[in-house]
Amino acid sequence: MIIYFAANNNLSSYAENNIESLSKGYIPGEESDDILLVYSHTENNLPVLLRLYKDNSGSVKQDVVSNYEQQNSTTPEVLESVLDKVKVIFPAREYGLILWSHGTGWLPEDYYENSNQYGVQFPDPYAHMVKSFGYEDGVEMDIKDLSNAIPYHLSFIIFDCCLMGGIEVAYEIKDKCDYIVASPAEILATGFPYDKVVEPLFEKKANLEEVCERYYDFYNSQSGVYRSATIALYNTEKLETLASVCRNIFAANRDKLPALPVKNIQGYFRLNKHWFYDLEDFVSQFASQEELLQFNNALSQVVTTKFYTPIFLDLTISRYSGISTYVPSNGSAYLDNYYKGYKWNTATQMIK
Repeated sequence: MIIYFAANNNLSSYAENNIESLSKGYIPGEESDDILLVYSHTENNLPVLLRLYKDNSGSVKQDVVSNYEQQNSTTPEVLESVLDKVKVIFPAREYGLILWSHGTGWLPEDYYENSNQYGVQFPDPYAHMVKSFGYEDGVEMDIKDLSNAIPYHLSFIIFDCCLMGGIEVAYEIKDKCDYIVASPAEILATGFPYDKVVEPLFEKKANLEEVCERYYDFYNSQSGVYRSATIALYNTEKLETLASVCRNIFAANRDKLPALPVKNIQGYFRLNKHWFYDLEDFVSQFASQEELLQFNNALSQVVTTKFYTPIFLDLTISRYSGISTYVPSNGSAYLDNYYKGYKWNTATQMIK
C-alpha cells in the first residue's frame, strides 16, 4: 500500500502529524508480505519514498527507498513515476493507494481557489480547518490527468482530500480501481486517523467498510466544529449500470433540469461554492416514482457504505446518499461546457 502525501503547501504540518501517527498504529513486520510505503513531500523538505516496518523487537523503522530532487508532487508525471517505481521494486498481487492533499472534486484546475474571478467571494472562517484550501506552486491535478497518471489497476483508492466523493470523480477513475473511499463534502485538515485505519487495509481483503466506520467514529466522537465528517465507499464495477439508469432519467426529464429549485437540494458546499449537491436528492427533484426506484436500486449497488455527521462545520446535512453531483442549472456556461468533457457526462448526457 502506498500513501502519497503531496503536502508541499500550507497543509504540511498536518501531513507531518499524519505520518507520525502512522507509527502508533499497525505497521507490517520486516519479513511480512505486506508492504507499507509512504511518499512524503512536505514544506521545506525534499520528497522521499519510505518503507515503514517493524523490526523483530517491535520498533518502527523507516527505510529510504528513493530520494528525489525538488519536484512538484501534484503533477501527474510525478505521481505516475512514483507508482511505476513502487511496482518495479515491490512486485505484488495487488496495490492500494491513499492520496493525501487538498482537493476540489471535478472542478477545473484553480477554479475553486479563485472563483472570485467568476462571482462574489466571501471570506471563510473555517479556511484553516479544511483541505480544500492550499495547493502546491499554484498547480492542481485535474481528475482526467489523475486517471491517466495511474499506470496500473489498483484494488482501492482512498482520497484523503476534500470533495472527491463525487459521481464525476468516481466515474472518471472507475477503470483504475475496484473501490473508492472518499468524502462528498470537505475533509478537516487533520485528515484520516492513520493510527486507526491502516490495520483493516491489510486484512486478506482490504476492509474498506471498516476504514469508513473508523473514520466516522473518530470525528463523530469529537466536539464542536470538529465533529464534522462525511465518508462513503463506492464499488466501481456498478457505476456503468448507474450511468445507464441516469441517462434514461435525464433524457425523460430534460425539460425540467433548467428550472430546478436548487435551494431545495442538499448541498455539500459552504459559502458560495455551489458545485456539489447530493446526487440522490438531485434526481428526486424531477424523477418519477418508478424512475427513482430504479435509480435508488442502482445507487445502492455503487454506494455500499456511507456515514455522516448531521453538521459539517456550519453546513447542515439532512439528506445524504454518500455521493455528490454538479447541478447544471446552478452553475455557469463555462462550467457546463467544461463538464461535457467528463466520462460521466458522456455516459449520461446530463448536459447536452
